[in-house]
Amino acid sequence: MLETCNSCGTVFDIDEKILSKKIQWLRCSVCNEKWSFSTTGYARIDQDKTKNNKNLASLQNTFQDKSEKVKRELASIKSAVEDNTKNMSKKTNPVLEQKNKSVSEIALELSASKLKADTKIQVKPKNKVKMNNPSKKENFIPFIFLLIISLFSAILFFRSILLSYSFLYFPKYIKNYETKLSELFNYIKLPFLAEIHNLKMTNFVATFQEEKVKFLGTITNASNRPILVPRVKILVIREDRKIILEKVLVLKDDIIMPLSEIKFTEILDMQTKKENVSVKATLLKKFYDH
Repeated sequence: MLETCNSCGTVFDIDEKILSKKIQWLRCSVCNEKWSFSTTGYARIDQDKTKNNKNLASLQNTFQDKSEKVKRELASIKSAVEDNTKNMSKKTNPVLEQKNKSVSEIALELSASKLKADTKIQVKPKNKVKMNNPSKKENFIPFIFLLIISLFSAILFFRSILLSYSFLYFPKYIKNYETKLSELFNYIKLPFLAEIHNLKMTNFVATFQEEKVKFLGTITNASNRPILVPRVKILVIREDRKIILEKVLVLKDDIIMPLSEIKFTEILDMQTKKENVSVKATLLKKFYDH
């Protein structure tokens, strides 16, 4: 509300809230002039108040209209959501159903499924069970075949060791098949061999008696298993390097026992007279001489 001083013309903006009908005079703060507050001013204040009240009422009406509109919209949205949830609830969701189940219900279902599986296993016909057995046999056949091949390969590789143990434990039986075995393995070019790296020949002596020569020697086995007795090759060489005697000695023993030795004595005929000669003796790997 604006009031003008009649003396100096100063305009004052007066708050209408502090005015009342008890106030009769107004004083100018500039020139201290007083003037009476007219009834027209109160009438104007009342008009302003009525206008404000009307404006508040209109605002309240608009707010009420808007709130009712919002309520109607919210109600329509709620009804639409409820309809959609009803439609969705009609469709069964196994994941949600499994999630909402209790522990006892899940345990009952598991026990029921286990009983069904047990009954299915018991009801299996016999002919189906029989049909599965041949497949197991077929899978087992290659294993047997590989086992036979590996066993046969081991026999060929360790043939000399097996023969030495056969002479140790079954001397009479192996003597009957000795020649046949030697012919077979020589035919396939796998002869029986003596392990000469574990053997040592010592005390070898050659003495001449008229037209004969006598050979003496010892063969020692340094290993912990029996070894086939090797053949001994004798060479008698003259001073002019001419070989006057070449002979392979076949000893009587078949094997040399572990950590033991054998002695041999052989007498050979000499067709030449006694002269300055040198005698050499070497061990041969081949067990059989052919």
